[in-house]
Amino acid sequence: MHDNGTSSGPPGGRTSSGWVDFWNRPNAIYANQRNLEAHFACLQNDLDAHLPEGGTVLDFGCGDALAAEAMAKRCRNVWLYDAAPAVRQRLRERLSGHPGIRILDDDDLAALPVGSVDLVLAVSVLQYIPREELEGVLHRWRHLIGARGRILIADVVEPDTPMLRDIASQLSMARRHGFLMAALMGLGRMALSDYRRIRREAGFSTYTPAELQTRLSAAGLRGDRLAKNIGPTPHRHSFVAHPLQAAGDPALKVQ
Repeated sequence: MHDNGTSSGPPGGRTSSGWVDFWNRPNAIYANQRNLEAHFACLQNDLDAHLPEGGTVLDFGCGDALAAEAMAKRCRNVWLYDAAPAVRQRLRERLSGHPGIRILDDDDLAALPVGSVDLVLAVSVLQYIPREELEGVLHRWRHLIGARGRILIADVVEPDTPMLRDIASQLSMARRHGFLMAALMGLGRMALSDYRRIRREAGFSTYTPAELQTRLSAAGLRGDRLAKNIGPTPHRHSFVAHPLQAAGDPALKVQ
């Protein structure tokens, strides 16, 4: 779940029901179709250098995944997982015939074997996972990438980040891509929606870069912060995580 576009996934199918319910129904996150397309075009451009040529990618919390077909041209397998059933249904309707793309449900995700994924993508996902569940999520991802895979965690929000910074990023993108008036109207719809209430009640997890690197280390991962965030919110942070231990070590146990 992404406050600028993607939906998150839980650790094996469990997350705050408030956020799943929010993303499972129409909402005012995107101002219009141009906003949606511009958002995913930015993601596609930023992610391209990180994709494993001929490898397997798990996009965890993929949302509408408008970049999936482009990713499938570079990667052998693109596996899409989202916690919201309505999002998964839209993905199936659009992508079910693509030979390189598979849409996963909760059971499919839980059944993925150790070392089956070359790259886990988690773009704007951590903020929707309760802080007490992050350890289990990281261990699960560590299990999936085995000894040689990577995890790309993007759009991490720092504590006390004013919402005005997100609004400024949205309006900046709107000016560049020609949907400024629609973006302003969208902000009005958001102000009248239940987004802020759900964010307050369901939680919105934030991390300093140092804390996230400590969390990654505890899960058997080395997290390297990227110089530039993935996506259209430059004030947030992205990390690439690599395994510290070989596959089969205790750090791989799912918790």
